[in-house]
Amino acid sequence: MIKSIKEGSRKLKKDFDFSENEIIKGINQDQEVQLKLHNNEMTWGKFSLFFVMYIAIMIGATIFASVISIITERVFNIDLLSYIQQIQYSALMELLVFILTLLALKHVREFLKGKYNFQALKKWQTYVYLVVAYVVVYTAQYLIIHKLEWEQGGSQVGLFGLDEISLNIINVLLLIVAFVVIAPITEEVIFRGLILGFLREKIGIIPAILISSLLFGLGHPGHHLSTTIMGLTFGLLYDRTKSIAVPIVFHMIWNAFATYGILSLVASG
Repeated sequence: MIKSIKEGSRKLKKDFDFSENEIIKGINQDQEVQLKLHNNEMTWGKFSLFFVMYIAIMIGATIFASVISIITERVFNIDLLSYIQQIQYSALMELLVFILTLLALKHVREFLKGKYNFQALKKWQTYVYLVVAYVVVYTAQYLIIHKLEWEQGGSQVGLFGLDEISLNIINVLLLIVAFVVIAPITEEVIFRGLILGFLREKIGIIPAILISSLLFGLGHPGHHLSTTIMGLTFGLLYDRTKSIAVPIVFHMIWNAFATYGILSLVASG
C-alpha cells in the first residue's frame, strides 16, 4: 500500500511538473506573440518613415536619371531627358520608387498584409457598392465640371503634357498602363491602405477617411474638389468591404474611361 501511495505521489508530481511546464511554455509563447505584435505595430515614426524614404529614393532616382541623360546626350547625342519627363515614363519611375520603398520597409509590408482580401470580390454586395460609387462619382464630376464649372474638363491634357506626346502604339500602351494600372494600385495602397489604415487605428474611421480624401484631392492639381469626393468614395468602399482590392478595381475602371476620353481629346486635336 505504501508502495502504491509513493507511485501515486510520483505520478501526481510528474503530472504537476508537466502541467507547470505547459503553463510556462504557454506564457512564453504569449510573450513572444505580444513582442511580435509590438514590433509590427505601426507607430507615427514608422508611418512617417515611409514618406521620408519614398521622397529620398525619388530624389536619388531623379538625380541618377539626370546623370544618365547627360551622359547619353553627350556621348550618343540622344535627348533621353525629354523622354523621362513624359508622364508615361515618369510613371514607370514612380512605380520603381514605390516598389523599392516597400522592399526597404518590412514594417509597411507587414502592416498592409491582409488589407487586400480578394474574397470581397466574390460577394455580390461588393458590386452593388461599386455601382453606387460610380453613380456618386459620375454625378459629382458632372455637376462640378459641366454645371457649376468649378473645374475644367480635359485639363489633364496640358497638365500631363499629353498634347506634346506622339500617340504611337508604344506611347498609347504605356499611357494606359500608367493611368489604368500603375496609378490606381500605387495611389490606393498609399492613400487607402497606408494613410487611411493607419489613421483609422489612431483617430477613428471618419476622420481617417476625411483626411486621406483631402490629401488625395490635394495630390490632383486642377481637380482638387472632384478627386476629394472620389477619395471619400474610395474610402467608404474600403471601409464597407474591408478590402483595398475593391477601391483599386473601381479606380482602374474609372481611370480607364477617363484615359479613353483624354486620349480621344488629344487625338482629335
